[in-house]
Amino acid sequence: MDLSRAIIFSMLLTIIGCKNDNPTFDVDNGLYINNVTIISANKNGILKKYIGNVLINNETILFCGKQKPNVKGVYKKIDGTGKYLTPGLIDSHVHLSSIAGMNYKHVRALPELANSYYEQLPNSYLYFGYTTLIDPNNYNPRIIKQIKDKEIKPDIYTCGEQVKVMNDFMMAEDDPKDRYKFYPNFLHDKYNKNVSIPDTINSNDHSVKKVVSDIVNKQDGICMKTIYEDGFGGTEEMLWELPTLDIMKDLVHQAQSENIPVLLHANSFSAQKFGSEANVDIIAHGMWHWGLLKEYLNVSKLPETHKELLSTIADKKIGYQPTFRVIAGQKDVFNSNFMNDSSLENVLPSNLLKWLKTDEGLWQKKRIMSYGGDYFDSETPDREIAGMMQLVLDKINISTNYLSGENGNLLFGSDTPAMNNHANPPGYNGFLEMKHWVEAGISLEKIFMAATFNNANAFHIIDKYGTIEKGKTANLLLFNQDPLDNISAYNAINSVIVHGKKYERNTLSAKVND
Repeated sequence: MDLSRAIIFSMLLTIIGCKNDNPTFDVDNGLYINNVTIISANKNGILKKYIGNVLINNETILFCGKQKPNVKGVYKKIDGTGKYLTPGLIDSHVHLSSIAGMNYKHVRALPELANSYYEQLPNSYLYFGYTTLIDPNNYNPRIIKQIKDKEIKPDIYTCGEQVKVMNDFMMAEDDPKDRYKFYPNFLHDKYNKNVSIPDTINSNDHSVKKVVSDIVNKQDGICMKTIYEDGFGGTEEMLWELPTLDIMKDLVHQAQSENIPVLLHANSFSAQKFGSEANVDIIAHGMWHWGLLKEYLNVSKLPETHKELLSTIADKKIGYQPTFRVIAGQKDVFNSNFMNDSSLENVLPSNLLKWLKTDEGLWQKKRIMSYGGDYFDSETPDREIAGMMQLVLDKINISTNYLSGENGNLLFGSDTPAMNNHANPPGYNGFLEMKHWVEAGISLEKIFMAATFNNANAFHIIDKYGTIEKGKTANLLLFNQDPLDNISAYNAINSVIVHGKKYERNTLSAKVND
């Protein structure tokens, strides 16, 4: 047979599916997973699910497909029959330097408990499949380095230091004579006539360009976060400044020139309207304040104005982190059974868990009581407080469900631990967050997309994570159950693969590492 006829014959075999041209790879530190059900996404956001094979060498995926590769060299083989392989999960809203259940006074007084928490922290996230974490604003380079220096840990990214707009909610917590010392990198809102920068401070050092440049070049930020907090539904007097729309638009424009997304803390209708008008990239938090709490607490039908706003957010493809666990975690503070949940033993060191069950460890209840205002006091039964919080949680359910129906760009973030809440334990809080998504009527497919592809795409790390593809970082999960069939699959992980190394799930538990 001459060369031209051989080429034509080979092409015909390929067309009719008869050609058996399995690729060959030579590896020196390989991991070969065969006959596994692969669940991933493509660039169009369409889930694909098929039985296939994945080959990893060192930290990188070499091959993924239905064909069986010919593998030579040094490698380990895993029989994936009956199991499910997915990309590692991404939690895009965590606070790594905050301790679930301890404030800064406790940390100073009980350093042994704090250290045990940080020792277990990376394993706790991996135990529930979170192989990539993004810390949007609780910037602490020392703690970040401490975690990154560990042998076993998720991949960690930050948004650098949160952008404090002059005299905003964060800055107003301190005395005016001290706030510029405590927040030396604040952003001067030159459009706000209510603020004036002191003569002793160079305004150029607090310009949009300087603030964004510092986050990208000095703090290695892959994103930036700022805040629009307009008063907790009217439960307390607003004694701080809100950023102007013009300064926010300038911030977004400058960030886009650096190719990093802007997150806006916005948990109310008015705050999310502001974020939409400013064209921020990501709204952090669900819409739990539809307006003044006294007017909307018992309202269960989403107003037309709110529907219109959520539809606009969906149309603009603004990323949206519902963070149910902020409110749900506060509700769980008033649930006496929460601390008896056996899952906590897998993510919290035993010494810390024991302390959290003491009166001193349950300090969160008093803190929440302190800002209850006219709604509850120290005499109010726990069930009534929990019931009021459920009404607020319902607002997130309804608004997130509507946004999902409008094909909004949902991003998975757990806000762990919100306000150092012991009911937001690392790793497990993410699983609880997923269960809230299900309760809100969000499909398992959308939950999967939010925690993988959508997060990677929104934070511009899609070249490394979010899908199972050749050339990507080998951060993967091997499940015993199908995560597209039942949310319980996320608590039935067989093993976690981080940078090509496989860890049995039980080895990551706090019970093993105490």
